[in-house]
Amino acid sequence: MNDPGQPEPSVPPVVAADIDLSRFVRPGDTVLWGQGAGEPLTLTAALAEQAEQLGGVTGFVGLTYNPRLAARGLRLRSYGALGTAADLPLDVVSCHMSALPYLLRSGRVHADVVLCQLSPVDADGNHSLGVTVDYLTAALDVARVVLAEINPAAPRTHGAPPIPHSRLAAAVPADHRLIQVPDPHPDPVTTQIGARVAALVPEGATLQLGIGAVASAVAAALREHRNLRVHSGLVGDWVVDLAEAGVLAHQPGKPAVVAGTAVGTDRLYDFLRENPAVEVRPVERVHDPAVAGRVAGFVAVNSALQVDLSGQVNAEAVGGRRRGAIGGQVDFLRAAAMSAGGVGVVALPATANRGSVSRIVERLDGPVTTGRADMHWVVTEHGAADLRGLDAAARAVAIRQLADPGHQHRLATAIA
Repeated sequence: MNDPGQPEPSVPPVVAADIDLSRFVRPGDTVLWGQGAGEPLTLTAALAEQAEQLGGVTGFVGLTYNPRLAARGLRLRSYGALGTAADLPLDVVSCHMSALPYLLRSGRVHADVVLCQLSPVDADGNHSLGVTVDYLTAALDVARVVLAEINPAAPRTHGAPPIPHSRLAAAVPADHRLIQVPDPHPDPVTTQIGARVAALVPEGATLQLGIGAVASAVAAALREHRNLRVHSGLVGDWVVDLAEAGVLAHQPGKPAVVAGTAVGTDRLYDFLRENPAVEVRPVERVHDPAVAGRVAGFVAVNSALQVDLSGQVNAEAVGGRRRGAIGGQVDFLRAAAMSAGGVGVVALPATANRGSVSRIVERLDGPVTTGRADMHWVVTEHGAADLRGLDAAARAVAIRQLADPGHQHRLATAIA
């Protein structure tokens, strides 16, 4: 869900595709579809309507903003509770994003039927996956059936293998806008965080950022930087802001932006369309630490729900409620550690619930997403701490100083 006061995603109203899914989906099948703005909304609407008649199926959903997925006969699985999925009954597969291609190709995570949103066919008989590639390519490798929504609003993008029209068991036409997810407007707290993170980003760095309030604030603080590149699982409208501000590097034959998924507004989707400076790639070429770690000056910036005094990070659940995912956080932090001149950052506001709850805690109220040995920098609006080389006592003191002053005394008592 979005932070309070932030722009709400806009999901276009669609009519379910006129397709009899019983021709393709068997009882017990797992149906996987593209996440974020790459969700084929007319097909997922048809699946939700027909799931009970299909004899019970599982839907593998990633980041979604679709409110129509709570349907009888449709059991949902995911790699995390992201977007509206956080409010739905959901079975979560605990894994790093980099592991998903192996899990799919090995059959440990099933993808019997794949639903995808594609650009119109080109002169060679091929389609583009458009704004979402990530783990779809691995699912397409193993799927028994591929069904596609052909949408002119889906931009043709570079970076991924084309999808031959002959691979499709069926295709349905669509003509709706992609999901619109505006970047949040930085508030005073995230503006301070953004400025502190930007101070850690050297000129000429390659940035992993993501989407959300902190990501938007960091990008806003980087508009005076130059010669930056982006290598990120998720990108938002802030990529266009950086391009228009002259921040991104220009080198013929080398992309300025590499992403797995793009989630924003038409402004972003138009920027991606046939843009040779942008590549939307499979997970294996984005999240794999061995790939990203070869990029010199790789700066990974990730958010969190909590950080404890030992430096452990929780980005998944608080108070028993799932609100995130492991995702690519550990992948990218490890890549930053491997990169020559790399910087790994976890950035978060120091409090939640209007200051009443500290997000710097003695002990995590949820799972450990990132272990203390993988942590570099922690940043809040109150400061930045480099944890590398610190013993446990020094770490606790450094992290406590990042907490809101109103909560520091309690944390000092915990240290004592």
